[in-house]
Amino acid sequence: MAKSKTTPEESSELSFEAAIASLEQVVRKLESGTLPLEQMLSEYAKAVEYIQLCHRQLDGARRRIAQLQNVDGEGKASTKDWDDTAPVVGESREAPGRRKNS
Repeated sequence: MAKSKTTPEESSELSFEAAIASLEQVVRKLESGTLPLEQMLSEYAKAVEYIQLCHRQLDGARRRIAQLQNVDGEGKASTKDWDDTAPVVGESREAPGRRKNS
């Protein structure tokens, strides 16, 4: 079976859409049921990496949206530089799905 052209570890600059497409390709391979166990485990690891990449990009998009919602006293959007490492106000830095319910 042919290897996928881009692996998650080679593609830190992969777009969200490309990462989703790659994830879908991996899922199709896993769902085929024709892969040997070791290859299935390898493909599963790739899928997890693509998911993590997508989550990081979505978190960055949420932070950008939160910054765009900041408006000064004159009704103009703030123009500060993006900080992709800053948490969104009201959110913790815990991984998705691991947040405690209050």
